[in-house]
Amino acid sequence: MLIALCGDKGAPGVTTTALAIGSAWPEPAAVVEASPTGGDLAIRLRPKGSVLPETPTVLSVVTAARGHDGTDAVASHSYVLNSTTTVVPGPALAEQFTNIGDWSPLADALGHSLAPVFADLGHLHAASPTLAVAARAHLVVVVSRPDMASVVRVRERLIRLSTDLARMGGAPPRLFPLLISTIRHGQADVADLLAVLSETPARPFIVDAGFLAHDPAAVRRLQSGEEPAGRLARTALMRSARTVVSQIERLAKAPVRKAAAPASGARS
Repeated sequence: MLIALCGDKGAPGVTTTALAIGSAWPEPAAVVEASPTGGDLAIRLRPKGSVLPETPTVLSVVTAARGHDGTDAVASHSYVLNSTTTVVPGPALAEQFTNIGDWSPLADALGHSLAPVFADLGHLHAASPTLAVAARAHLVVVVSRPDMASVVRVRERLIRLSTDLARMGGAPPRLFPLLISTIRHGQADVADLLAVLSETPARPFIVDAGFLAHDPAAVRRLQSGEEPAGRLARTALMRSARTVVSQIERLAKAPVRKAAAPASGARS
């Protein structure tokens, strides 16, 4: 199973969201950093106090996928974050992605991983090379803030993604807007977002929505490699992540909903 996570301009926490959901998953899972603007997992993560080496990275997964050697490229080029979660960091600089060209091998490798993959695609838009990865995903999680400016941006982004992904993937996309909010206000923020989206061309392709708690202290503990099933499980971050996981699990078991592609008049 491949879950793509992305954001729009100024969207916070796509990488953190991938880490939290991947760590809250009830079975072993992999978090892959594939933002073409460069990654920072190798800088931020300190499992058991150790710094991650410079290689392998997601570029190693691409190289292995092109070799078609039959191995699980994600598993072979990942690091252990905690007892259930592995990570594949991205290179630090955007320039290091310039030689990839065709991102289809990466999409294939992520889709063929034996463990569920939560792929951070960064800022996803029509010209993004990672759109090919998102088109192969079972679900596309679009991360945003609940303030009005961010809601307007994510509304427009969802409209455009519904068109672009349907065209590229050949099937109706499955979109999941996710707000970075608080335990107290999260559900109300989600309801407000769905009300804003209710009359847009993207609404038929939104299969659910949710929120992840803004909890910087818990994020630091997660990045240090603390076990998510221990005391960390009681934090707002991980409690909200488990709720999102239950939503994704339900969607994973549901048949793909048939729907017409967005009308040609939809904005793109």
